Formats: sequence, C-alpha cells, structure tokens
Amino acid sequence: MTVPSTRKTAGPRRRVPAQDSLWLHLDRPENLMVVTSVLWTRTPVDPARLRSLVADRLLARYPVYLQRAVRRGRGLVWETDRSFDLGEHLVVRDLPAPADQAALEAFVAARRGEPFDPRHPLWTIDLLRDYRGGSALVCRTHHAMADGIRLTQVLFSLLDPADGESAPHAKVGGAAPRREAVAQPVVRLGAAVLEALGDAGAKARRQAARVHPVLETAVSLPVLGATAAAGAAGAAAGFLSSGLDGGPRRVVDAVAGAATTVWHSATGAGELLGPSTATGIWDGEPGVEKTAAWGDPVPLAELARIGHETGTTVNDVCTALVAGALDRYFTAHGTARPGPSDVGWLIPVSLSSFDDELPATLGNHFSLVLARLPLGRRTFAERLAEVHRRVARIRDSYEPVLTFGMQYAIARSPAPVGLALSRFFAGKAVGVLTNVPGPRTPMTLAGAPVEGIVGWAPCSGRQAITICVFSYAGQVRFGFGTDRKLVPDPAALVDALAAEFAAVSA
Repeated sequence: MTVPSTRKTAGPRRRVPAQDSLWLHLDRPENLMVVTSVLWTRTPVDPARLRSLVADRLLARYPVYLQRAVRRGRGLVWETDRSFDLGEHLVVRDLPAPADQAALEAFVAARRGEPFDPRHPLWTIDLLRDYRGGSALVCRTHHAMADGIRLTQVLFSLLDPADGESAPHAKVGGAAPRREAVAQPVVRLGAAVLEALGDAGAKARRQAARVHPVLETAVSLPVLGATAAAGAAGAAAGFLSSGLDGGPRRVVDAVAGAATTVWHSATGAGELLGPSTATGIWDGEPGVEKTAAWGDPVPLAELARIGHETGTTVNDVCTALVAGALDRYFTAHGTARPGPSDVGWLIPVSLSSFDDELPATLGNHFSLVLARLPLGRRTFAERLAEVHRRVARIRDSYEPVLTFGMQYAIARSPAPVGLALSRFFAGKAVGVLTNVPGPRTPMTLAGAPVEGIVGWAPCSGRQAITICVFSYAGQVRFGFGTDRKLVPDPAALVDALAAEFAAVSA
C-alpha cells in the first residue's frame, strides 16, 4: 500500500556547498552515505496523519526534501524534482510476521544496504504496520542533505509532546573549546604536557619492545628524563603562579588556559596524522549487506548516578560502557589484544548549537573527530577515568574546527586526491560512534505514543561498524549497525553491552 501522491511545483536551483557535496562523492555501494533512524510507537500510526505531518513539517520547511542533486558544469546543484511524488518516498508496508524486533532489525538491515535513486530526492520513510501492536518508522536520508544531528532535529519536528507541553532539548554542539573549571590552570597545563609525554612514551616503548628488550630500555631512559624535567618545570611554575593575585594572576591563568587548549589541539592533530589503531580489528573490505541491532533501554538516571559518583558525564559513562562491551566481544571471539591498547573511532561533533531552529537549507555543519577508546583495562573505573580524560582533551581543543577545515579541503580537492585523503583518514578508525540526546519527555507521532528511537551515522572507507547511543524520555538505547561480511553477529555486541551494564550497576 502506498500513500496517495502529492506534487509540488519547481523552485529555484541552488549550488550544493562543498561540505555537502563531499558526501555524494564518498558514496560507495559497500558504504552508502546514508543516515538511518528508526522509531516505534505503542499504538498504530495513521498513514494520512503522517503524510500530512511530512508535508507540513518537512516539505514545506526544507526545500531539499523536494530536490535532487544534479551536475551542472563542474559542480552540483540542488534542483527541484518536477516529478516529485510523496507516495514514492513515504511508503506504508506490512512488517513480515511475526512482526517482532528481529523482523524490524532485518528490515532495517536490508534498507541500510539499498542506494537511493539519484533521479529523485535522496530520502525515504517507511511506515511499518503491526509492529508489536503499534507501528515503526524507518527514515533514511542522504548525508548530503544534512548532518546527523540536524536530521535528528528534523525527525523530532515530526513529534509532539505527549503532555502538550514542550521540553527543551539538551544543548549540545558549538565550535568553541570547553574547559573544565580548575583552581590552577598552570598546574593543569603541566599535567596535560605530562599526560602527552606519558602516552607518547608508552607507545614508543611498546614499539621498541617488539624489536628487542634492549631497544625498549634505550627508549625508556630519555622518555623518563623528559617526563621528570617537564614535571619539575610544571611544579615550579605552579608554585610561582600560586603566589600571584589580582590582575597578574588572571593574566597567567588565561595564558595557561589558552596554551593548554593549543597543546590539546596539537595532540589531536598528531593522533590524526599518526599511525592507525584500527588495524587488526575487523580487517578486510566491507560488503554491500549490512546489519542492525539494538538492546533493551538503560535507565538514564542510573547512568547519571554513576557519572555523579565518579565526577564524569553521562556521555563518558556511555562511552566507557561501549569500550567495555568491545572488550567482552573481542575476548569472547579470541581477538583481544594483549595488555592495554586503543582503538580509534570517529565521533561527530556539531559546530552549531542544538536548538529548535534549523536553516531552511539544512546542510552539514559538523566535524568528525578521532577519539581513541581504551581497550584491555582491568576495571570499569579505569576505563571510565581514561575515557573522561580523553574526551575532556577533545572538548578543550580546536580539533573539531581543524577537522572541519580538513573535511572542507578534501571536498574542494580534485576527486582522486580527495578520495585518497578521505580513505586515509577513515582508516584511522574502526567505525563511527554517535551520542544523540533526544527529547527528555514522552512524545507522540501523529497521536501514537513513541516508545523508542535509535539511529546510525554512515561508515566510510573500510569501516565495519557504526554505534549509536540515543537517549529518549529517561532511557538510553545502544544500537549497533555493522557490515555483515566483517561483523556478522551484532547481537553478540548487544549482549556484551547488556552484560557490561549489569556488571557496572550491580
């Protein structure tokens, strides 16, 4: 069954900005640049009401939902599809029996591997009837239309508060660094230098140990000397700065804070240009077939409690849980690395605030930063502390702005150069990890209460997995989307995450 068609007259053309056209150039059959979202409701969604919502809140607000990408000369333009038919983009289907979560996951997995028809706007919505007595909505949108955070806001715009009163969304995003409040910024600068030296020294020693124990000793001595010298200098600077007050103290603190941010930015740039930590994990060329799986919700209040007791954030706790789940998965499969190690993930960071207003053109205004998750730590507390330290360093840096500039440069480069660079940087990470703060209160879709939401960003290059952490109405869901050829068992990751949370919350 399809929704009756509706047509829209043509509008003006507009150039596809470089930061948007990049995602069209990166499209590959094995990794489509498509953002996928899934939500499900307790009661059935009326197709006519949904069609009206889509027409009023998507088509009327965002012209790109009526446009296709067309090459004109050397560039691309968004051009209104004169044959646009809403019935071809919003389709009502019956979910195959037994219409349970496994059936929905199978449907989503199949859709994740299907390309769009470039002759029409690059989005679809499938309304699936009879999902556990209600309905399910599967939304697929090409990344060229907008980034994942903006597309999530577009999805939220289809929803209405269940109690009739709207609650503000969590405020995330922004390009400026965010520093943690500290009493002595000079001491913090010294600590940042020591941490960087310690990390560099540990990596150098591991590489040297693979060659010969004597070389490991030879490398360790200068590293220890440099660390000791930096520690002594930092302690002396901290002692001297503590004796200042008034204006001089504020100037020293401001300089130390700025220097820490610059140091963090340089550290992040070094990691992005350094050797990959993704090798040896899910190696191989991905295929066309994908998977999708998600687990039972985790109480947000419990995650907040853990964060409060450890001086970390809910985002840190969720990320540490993912790291623990990966540890369990690799151990169960006999692929765990000996001792502590890292694995790189690309994390989307919005460069604009998450608010209720979106530009009519939507588009991409985000960057992908490289975050190394710790593996092989003995306890959850160790993982959480390490995750907090690393995420805090990224927050207090210009890394998101730097990587956005890099993305823009890749988009403006000749195709062979841009594709080679994008593949190089994508190879730094094993996949993509997103954390989306959804509505804090229960919502409805066309009058039907929404029970859950998950959604995934696309992978690129040879990446094999995309993980989402999605909060909604006091609950958090972890979803795993994988390449079926390289990671055929996403349910094992779901079980590993559930086991990790059970162990932490016990």
